[in-house]
Amino acid sequence: MALIGKAITWILRNILAIAAITVILCLLAPGIRSARENAAKLRENQDAVLAAIQSLEDEIASTRQSLENRLSLLDHWREQRNECLVQLSNLPSAWRHPIDHWSEYTRLTAEQKRLELQIDAIEASIQKYRDTLAQLDKNREMLLFQLESVTRSLADVLSHEWRQNGLRILLFTICFVLFTPPLWLVFMYYCVAALIEKAPPVRIQARSTDGELEPVFHRAARSVTYEIPEGKTFYLRAQGGDWGKERHDVVCRTKFLWRWKAPLVSVAADLVELLAYRRDPAAKTPGQIKMTSPRDDEVYIQQIELRGGRGLVLTPRHVIALTDDVRVRAVWSFKLHNFISMRLRHIVFYGTGTVFIIGGRGIDVQRIETGSNATHKIEDGVLVGYVPGAAYSLCRTQTFWAYFRGMTSLLDYRLCGGTFLTQNLVSRHEKEVLGSGFDRFMSVLLNGVGKLLGF
Repeated sequence: MALIGKAITWILRNILAIAAITVILCLLAPGIRSARENAAKLRENQDAVLAAIQSLEDEIASTRQSLENRLSLLDHWREQRNECLVQLSNLPSAWRHPIDHWSEYTRLTAEQKRLELQIDAIEASIQKYRDTLAQLDKNREMLLFQLESVTRSLADVLSHEWRQNGLRILLFTICFVLFTPPLWLVFMYYCVAALIEKAPPVRIQARSTDGELEPVFHRAARSVTYEIPEGKTFYLRAQGGDWGKERHDVVCRTKFLWRWKAPLVSVAADLVELLAYRRDPAAKTPGQIKMTSPRDDEVYIQQIELRGGRGLVLTPRHVIALTDDVRVRAVWSFKLHNFISMRLRHIVFYGTGTVFIIGGRGIDVQRIETGSNATHKIEDGVLVGYVPGAAYSLCRTQTFWAYFRGMTSLLDYRLCGGTFLTQNLVSRHEKEVLGSGFDRFMSVLLNGVGKLLGF
């Protein structure tokens, strides 16, 4: 049940956080919508400018590559022109005037003119590329300036929207933190809890195994000595320390699971890691075990004799020992009071054996007549067990102020009729793991709101 409680707590905590954020967004929807639209437009402009800058960068890179190719070609044509001039200068002077040497001179001169034209064309194209690069650089500077302006405008829009709605957000947050917890407590006490206590009481029914004999309850004491019957096995809980302080003429072994044929019920009843005691066959005296609390002197132990009938519903954490002729079954109930208190599974101990339970500062047996006008209210965690068929329900705590101040939980148990076992003191450890599941969920939710908002 602890796992189910944690899961529901986590779900409810997140639901309340989502609800709080939803309310804030609904109240601030107009300003947020306007800011979102303006921010979207500015982001579109920003994306367009970035795309233009990227395209321009690509064009600049392509132009630079073309310019480098032209410069390389210019160097090539200049080298050829220099070679042609060298050849002209190396011609014999006699070759330049005679008719029979005129053809060589004419070819070299034509080649020189062709090379000059190529060089002029290349230089013109180089100058054109340089002018294009200069213009592209100017365009890039303009786009970068435009991008900076768009970014600055986006920050200005967000800052402007915050200046307009920031005070409203702050005031709403303060009001939400200050007034939601007390209003929620008022709603829980006067509405939710009032409706819960009007629901009919719960009765856990269990089939009778041998008539209608109720268990026999012995007086609770700080230490109890039990004599193990011949041929019987006595199971003692090993968890939480050594409960069997003194052991006489017994043999012991470890029982990891109470019933291997019923593992789910054994785990549900927390009957795992048990010490199984039997009489020592070699001893002449009966085997005895003296049970005492290993840590807390305020813990009392009570011996209960089951005599058939419908048995006894017990909280597993209070059971420390039982004999092997005791049977255990789980009964599920999904009625409102059980669901609110997260007590959906009830462990019934029945048969004709002996069960030992513990309670803080004593255990009382309360027998309440069905239909009695007397009001019997107890704190959650005080209830240890009851006879099947007993009626109980949840009710509001005594006063609203005690609940509002956090001195009591929201819901208590009201005993409507039947036989109940109650302990006189709830330890601090039990208070940490017990309590009304519904009330604990609400406390976690209210604390979650404060953590969500940073308080």
